[in-house]
Formats: sequence, C-alpha cells, structure tokens
Amino acid sequence: MTGARILVVDDEPDLRWVLRGLFEDAGFDVDEAGDGRQALAAVARAEPDVVLTDVRMPEVQGLELLQELRKRAPQLPVVLLSAVEDIATAVDAIKQGAFDYQSKPYDPQRLLLTVRRAAEQHALRREITALRSAGPGEPIDFGASAAAHELERTIELVAAQPSLSVLLVGESGTGKEVVAREIHRQSQTGQGPFVAIDCGALPEQLMESQLFGHKRGAFTGADRDRPGLFQMAHGGTLFLDELGNLPLPLQAKLLRALQERAVVPVGGSAPVAFQARLLCATNIALDGAVRDGRFRVDLYHRVAEFTLRLPPLRTRPDDVVTFARRFLLEANREMGREIRGMSAAAEQALREQPWPGNLRELRNAIRRAVLLCSDTELDVSDLRSGDDVAPAPVAVTAGTLGDDLPLADRIRHASDVLEAQILRQTLDATGGNKAQAARRLRIDYTTLHRKLKRHGLLT
Repeated sequence: MTGARILVVDDEPDLRWVLRGLFEDAGFDVDEAGDGRQALAAVARAEPDVVLTDVRMPEVQGLELLQELRKRAPQLPVVLLSAVEDIATAVDAIKQGAFDYQSKPYDPQRLLLTVRRAAEQHALRREITALRSAGPGEPIDFGASAAAHELERTIELVAAQPSLSVLLVGESGTGKEVVAREIHRQSQTGQGPFVAIDCGALPEQLMESQLFGHKRGAFTGADRDRPGLFQMAHGGTLFLDELGNLPLPLQAKLLRALQERAVVPVGGSAPVAFQARLLCATNIALDGAVRDGRFRVDLYHRVAEFTLRLPPLRTRPDDVVTFARRFLLEANREMGREIRGMSAAAEQALREQPWPGNLRELRNAIRRAVLLCSDTELDVSDLRSGDDVAPAPVAVTAGTLGDDLPLADRIRHASDVLEAQILRQTLDATGGNKAQAARRLRIDYTTLHRKLKRHGLLT
C-alpha cells in the first residue's frame, strides 16, 4: 500500500536502518523511534498507519507500548517483533490487541505482507468511520461547462436506479471516485457506507481476502475471522477502481458474487449475503481487454449496464477554475492558511494548461501553490515550480561511444552512458532521495544502490 506511513520502534539503529530500507522500497513513508517513550511522542504528533515495534527495549517496552496505544489509538494496528520466540508472549500480545507477532530473524516478505495488510485495514476502518459520521454531505459543483451540466444530469439519473451497475470510464485523475461518491450520496443508500478499493493496489494473493473476507487459519497470518469489503459495504456502495487490473480467476468469483448477492470468505464454505450497490471504474478500454482475453465478457456486461464517460480536463477549460477554487479551500483548511483567492492572471494560466494528470495534477498544483504563497491570493509566480520543468533529454554523442569499438561494444557502452544519465537526473529530481528514486524507476532499492555504486554516483 503505497503512501502509508509506518513507525518503526527499536533501540538498535542498524535494525531501524534495515527496516527503513525494506519499507521505503515498498512505498511506505517511514518514521523511527528509539524506544517506547519516543514512539508515544511520535504517535501524539502524527498518528501513523502502522506501528512496528521491538518487544524488549529500555524505558517503555513493546507490550507496555501496545497497552498504551490501545488506550490512545484503539484502531491503530501494532505489529510486534521479538528476538525471542516466546509462544506465551505472542499469545499475550494477540490477546491484548496486537495485529501480529513475529520473531527475529524475521522473514522480510512475510513481515512486509503483514504490515501491508495492517495498513490497508487501518485505512478502510478510518474511511468507513469518517463516512458513517459525515452523513450525506454537500452536493459537488462539477463546473459551468456544458459537459459538466451533462455529467450532473447523468449522475442524478443513475443515482435514482440502485439496481443499475455503472461503469465509470475516463483517464487517470478525471475524478471517477468523486463521481462515484456523488452517485452514492444521491442514491437511496446514501446514508450507508461507501467502501472503495483500487484493484491494482494490492497483490493478487491479498485481493480475494480483501474482497470476500477470510476465516481464521485460512492462510499464514490469518489469526482471526475478518469481513471482506462486500460485507463492509452492506447497506451502501462498493466502489471497485481500476477494475481492469483484476486477475481473471478473481473476475470469475466476482461475477458469481454479483449474481448470487453473496460471498464465500477465503477458507470458508458458507456463503455470506450482502446488499450493496456496485460501482466500477477503469482508465483502460475494457471492451478491448475483452477482445484480448484479459477480461471476461460476461463480467463486462454485468458491471457495464450503464457506462458513464468522464471527459478529460483539457476539453473543459471553463471548469478548471471551479475545481481550483475548491482545491484552494481544501488546502487552506488542511494547511491552516488563509489564501483568499486567485488573481485573474493565475486563473487564466490555469485555464491554458493541458493538465495531462487531470484533476489530480490540478489539485497537487494548487496545494503546492498554497504552500509557497506569501500573499493573500495566488498569483502566476506561485503556480510555477521546479517540478514543472521537464528534465533535459538524455543524449549520447558519437564521441562517447568509442569509434574504434565493434557495434556490440558500442551499444553496451551507450547503454551504460544512458543509464548513468538517467540515474543522475532521477536523483536530481528527487533531491537525492534514493528510495523515491527507486520508486520512480520501478526498481528495488538494492538494485538502485548497486547501479549507483557501479557508476560512481553514491554520495
């Protein structure tokens, strides 16, 4: 689960360093604490998604930390690590509410899998709690353009038909989840939960358990019965984002669940009924995936009883400022700023941008501008950032290839030159953050370190 934050608590700096690398490579943001007392202070400042703590530490030990966290943040998952494989301590920890207990030396993949599950469950619990307490909310203004008005009219029509399965289609960042939430808000079950999951965000082996739940003992680490997303969405709406990423075996099980209105948890035999509206979204052409054999045709027709297409932001410049003002208000609340608006020049600059990342890119640009702004309104200068400047194109000149070398050697040499330049540019773009650079390059941290060392780029 990328973007989740983990607090690693251990009195050994070397082990914290190793665990930091493991979790940063997996996309986590990592904070550290040297003992339980520091951990409690860190949680008080900003609650993480998961706490991973050693058992034996000076000051406040692991079990004491667990007990205190259960009082202060009862939904915060805590995973315990111990150098001693003590069954009694493990049982005691689980009874006191630990998410899991693992012994050192730990299995990195098993530990990573456990922490991912803990972070995902924590995120789902927080979202469901927030949505249940928030009520139906206010209607969303999609803009003043003809396309926006047509979108609002269509949302109103499909929201009134709860038995209708709707497939939202659009480029990444066009607001498919926003539209799904608005359909939910306007529907008869708008007071119920809205549960969303990205079908591409979890490993295949976890997806079935997340959707349908699992029974205790169904697999390693399944220490208790857990409901799936279908059960959590009972009486409300289940939103499956990026449906095209769902593996074929799970597509068959999803189709059966939709047809029977019941799911069978992993490791279970008895079906569990549910009553929830299904909304799906994709940024790929599912009809093409059907032709290629990557998506079941029967499931496609089941989830796409009505297809709602979201236009990209570049085709509706009149709506850019509407969303920018909304994002400005959000950023003010979250950052404690009081930016009152935008200059006319800033609004015009926003309209003229192509916004390939659509609403997500626009929101990020406004948040960054609010952070940088030193006046009472945003101006064009606040919208500019070094991140907006594209990196210089990588070029390999003939003189760098060795004119006297055979073709195969020249190609290998050119590849080395290109690789070094790409690594250097990526490090520059991430401010020297190697974990972030590894994520951008889609390689693991160890591979990046080895390549940097080979090219003499380690600092």
